[in-house]
Amino acid sequence: MTLVDWIALILLWGAAISRIRPAMTSYSQRMLWAAFTGLALSRVFTAAPIVAWLDATTGMEVATLARHITGLASATCLLAYVEVITRRDLPSRARWIWPTALIVISVLTTMFILRGGRIYWVDGAHAPVGGTSTAGRAYLAVFDGWLIICLAAAGVMFARFLRVAPPLLRVGLALSTMGMAAGVINRGQVMVVNVAHLINPDTTWREWSVLGRTSFLLCIVGITAGTSIPAYRALKARMRLARDLLELRPLWQALVDQYPGISLGMKGALGARRVRRVLEIRDGMLSLTSVEEPPATEEPREVAAWVAEALAVARAGRAPGVPSGKIPGPDFAGDVEKETVWLRAVAAQFKLERAAQRVR
Repeated sequence: MTLVDWIALILLWGAAISRIRPAMTSYSQRMLWAAFTGLALSRVFTAAPIVAWLDATTGMEVATLARHITGLASATCLLAYVEVITRRDLPSRARWIWPTALIVISVLTTMFILRGGRIYWVDGAHAPVGGTSTAGRAYLAVFDGWLIICLAAAGVMFARFLRVAPPLLRVGLALSTMGMAAGVINRGQVMVVNVAHLINPDTTWREWSVLGRTSFLLCIVGITAGTSIPAYRALKARMRLARDLLELRPLWQALVDQYPGISLGMKGALGARRVRRVLEIRDGMLSLTSVEEPPATEEPREVAAWVAEALAVARAGRAPGVPSGKIPGPDFAGDVEKETVWLRAVAAQFKLERAAQRVR
């Protein structure tokens, strides 16, 4: 294997492994994981020792067929991934993807079997003589045709989504589109050569090795880097939600300990859990207004001091009155993001207030 092959293999396996966890909960991420895993497997079947062992053991070009099928599956999954994320809530226009891919794979497998387990070789499994046979070139034309359709369709979908995507995501989409364009060039030159030989077996057209290797590497790098940007954005969003939950926890825990009935349960995704935690904190604050008049100020430090004092009064056993109905804090008009920021400031001050109470 060349340096280009090793770089591609490392990038592909790294991308596949890093997407195992999100693939468990998201269809689109499963498709992306399958795309990278399939392409990584296809590159494994290019390794000379594996090819030599499989071919010698079976007497057929099994390694080549395995490389082609995993490559086709990878391109199909990539197209399905792009279709899902660009269509969003709109009806799918890609129901043709899987049936067509199944037909193409079935045709290639049938051609492989009819050729006696040969694709490239003209004479025998162990003594290839001459160039690729006419039947082999027809096989490769079908193979490359489906790859080009998948890459071109995915590239067009991404390019159309560029106009409405946020700035950072736009960069990722542009990189992915360029990677898919490089993939089309990579397979396009091979398909042109094979079709030319089918039309005129005496043609002198040959594949351009430098273009093939360069376009292949650009395809892998572009798609890997481009699809990693949305994953990076999703990771940042998850980390922010986890941080919000962690910082709100001291205030939330103190209120839940005093009023267990406000807990709605914490199952669900991080976003849902944050919304519930905000609601539970606000519900707990409303309950505290039955034992202590809420402050008129919206200053987080004053509100935190009031929460600490009201909790102390409630724990002392004062009989609750009627909640005032006025929850401390500004009116956020349902903006959970702004409310979370304000409650995090209150939670931070509450943590300091509780530490000060222990010292006293």
